[in-house]
Amino acid sequence: MSFLAVFLASLAAGAVLLIAGMLVLPPLMRGIGNRMMRIMIRDVYTGNLFGMVSVARRLTLQGTGETLLRAGSQGKAIQRPMGSPLHFSPWEDLLFTPAQLGRQPLLASEKTDLSVVIGPRAKRPLKVDIPLLVTGMSYGGALTGKAKVALARAANRVGTATNSGEAFLASERREAERLIVQFHRGTWPKSPQNQPQLLAAADAIEIQVGQGAQAGAPIRTAAENVDKNMRSAYGLEPGKDALIDGRFKEVDSPEDLRTLIDRLHEEYPVPVGVKLAAADTIEDDIERLMDAKPDFICIDGAEGGTHGGPIILQDDFGLPTMHAIARADKHLRDLGLRDGVTLIAAGGLHSPGICLKAIALGADACYLGTTLMLAIASDQVIQALPWEPPYSLFLETGSRKGSFSVEEGAQRAGDFLQSSAQELDFGLRALGKSAVAEVSREDMIALTPEASRLTGCRMPYGPEHKAPRTEEQGPRYAPPAWEEQPQQERRPLH
Repeated sequence: MSFLAVFLASLAAGAVLLIAGMLVLPPLMRGIGNRMMRIMIRDVYTGNLFGMVSVARRLTLQGTGETLLRAGSQGKAIQRPMGSPLHFSPWEDLLFTPAQLGRQPLLASEKTDLSVVIGPRAKRPLKVDIPLLVTGMSYGGALTGKAKVALARAANRVGTATNSGEAFLASERREAERLIVQFHRGTWPKSPQNQPQLLAAADAIEIQVGQGAQAGAPIRTAAENVDKNMRSAYGLEPGKDALIDGRFKEVDSPEDLRTLIDRLHEEYPVPVGVKLAAADTIEDDIERLMDAKPDFICIDGAEGGTHGGPIILQDDFGLPTMHAIARADKHLRDLGLRDGVTLIAAGGLHSPGICLKAIALGADACYLGTTLMLAIASDQVIQALPWEPPYSLFLETGSRKGSFSVEEGAQRAGDFLQSSAQELDFGLRALGKSAVAEVSREDMIALTPEASRLTGCRMPYGPEHKAPRTEEQGPRYAPPAWEEQPQQERRPLH
């Protein structure tokens, strides 16, 4: 058939469709319009769809959706992935003061040091090249093995450490140059706490007492969600749930915790630390913990993420990360113990700027989780969207996990970490600081009285707003000679 014949046939078909549309659509649209007018305008509120706008505004769109999920949950608590959507820490109320004249910014030729030593008093401290660590996310209960390997490769690229989470994966250990192994509350046989050889392979050991998104509550992965690979890695018998209990059975008191840490120190040369869910009892928790002499403390704020956890624990428990880090650092200093303990911040630290603010408030390093999950899936989300969320690619329970590419995930997560490290470098140079350890709360201002009281940062107005000066800097303002002379009477302009 010639092109002209095809063109004319298409034109005729289009004309027929246009005429049909003109004849059919107006009555149809009038019918729909009349129906919508009756439903949305003429009906009383109790029979009006517009009433759902009020409901959605009252509950929020997310609250409305979660109400429906609870109604369809067959009586089980629903679990939300990635942590709370609420923003508890007002990071935007803190701003850094750029160096200009009194303290000058660094030259391009001057070096900066982003490295951090975790557990400086340990027999074999753990040194990382940047203060950004991959947080604990377990294989099976959370991530796929592919995702864990991708994160390990990304961490290697920038010289930082990754955390095993509540499962020890041999492939992750082979890939990771620096691995923090969790001594966790999981009750399955093949946990690191039950196998000394796994702890012997660690570059640091983290005792998980609690976490921000789940507090210290028992969390259970049902047997039907435990596949054969996860069951093998955990050492679970068929039909058995994977249970993370509320606490360690052998740790019933601070004295028991001290005994545990002493034993780990004796058996392993690496730093031994404790992960705590941030709480308003943080000063008391630290005092009880410091009797056990840990090498590092991880404070996981209320904004902490998780692969899935009860919504009540995510939205309604804990202490915000900003509050927790500021208070933990101050209390350690008040006790005279700050220099010997590494403080790691976690929970909602989703940008380099926020991480640098957490460091200025006292943290030595920051754990990252949710942002890295988005990063490893960034090139591959098209395989999940629009019918599945991005995390279906890297969660063990995700329907799209088979299509996840380790190479692409490692590349994107590595790019994210490297980009973030470069931003931290820009921040140090703008502050006139040569090392990340030199950054402090004196480098920031607080925009609200609440943020100032919370963090100890001065406000940019009021009698205490001016930055402190050293003797070497001299007085803040020396009047020139002409200001010291008596003012002459001004002559009129005309």
